[in-house]
Amino acid sequence: MALLIHFRVIDFSNPSHRFKVETNANQLLMTGLVALHTDCNVVVVEGGPKQQRKFERLMLHRIKWHEGKRGTTSATAREDAPRGSSDSGCQLVWKGTVAQRAFDKVQFRACPTELFAREQFRKRDVEHYWDLAYSSAILESVNN
Repeated sequence: MALLIHFRVIDFSNPSHRFKVETNANQLLMTGLVALHTDCNVVVVEGGPKQQRKFERLMLHRIKWHEGKRGTTSATAREDAPRGSSDSGCQLVWKGTVAQRAFDKVQFRACPTELFAREQFRKRDVEHYWDLAYSSAILESVNN
């Protein structure tokens, strides 16, 4: 049994954000996949309960998702957005228990197309992780 936590990140262009996610996941001995796609960035990590709490806090509270590449906050960013909402830059999609781990280590994959991103998850028989995050991104873009 492993715990899984699944995020959708709006903008992963800041290299310091990628560094923080990768470093913390490796330090916490987590496994998972980060699919970097222009429309939808998906972070899926597996680990124990203490690891999940620390990683969730990192993603939803400690990383300032609206910071630009030089540490400045973008003018269009909503600073009053509640943490974990879609306006904050990172959204918790799903959190729960899985029977087995699907990943060996934390990997970052640049995905030029939606099909390539889905294929990365399909290789591990968990393409529904991509489908869930991508469908919520599409629904959110239609509502806005």
